Amino acid sequence: MEIELIYFGSFPSEVRPENVSTEALTLVTRYTANDNIVFGAQTGSPRLLKELRRGHTVEDVYRAMELILQAGLKPIVDFIFGLPGETEEDQRSSLQLIEDLAAMGATIHSHTFMPLPGTPLADAPPGRVTPKVESILGRLSKDGLHIGQWRKQEELALWRKCSTG
Repeated sequence: MEIELIYFGSFPSEVRPENVSTEALTLVTRYTANDNIVFGAQTGSPRLLKELRRGHTVEDVYRAMELILQAGLKPIVDFIFGLPGETEEDQRSSLQLIEDLAAMGATIHSHTFMPLPGTPLADAPPGRVTPKVESILGRLSKDGLHIGQWRKQEELALWRKCSTG
């Protein structure tokens, strides 16, 4: 009897890096038609990961990346720019992680922080992408290593802030 593979879906669009395991990836590759796994690093800053209570480390991101590659799947890694309290050093850490992951074979999926109603960060200012980050994301896009709607998210977050007060 032939088993028909299902497409596992991409919404919710990410797996937490600390939950990526050989066992889970074996199930994905055995029973689904997926060829990629999207997981959320969100930032390369250990300080921000801790402050935002993400529950994972930068080391977890590297480990998830390696396991996904070993499983023969394409890693797509989410990052959010303009997080509340993000400093230049935090951005440097994120950009270094992005460069490392892209060199390993990841596609980077970028976002701009958008404060969402009902969340702990609802009153935080909207995120902004710096020219340096924009330049690196542009280069990665040209190389086929970046996707994302960060520009549209930045515009929407600013529009929402202006329209709500």
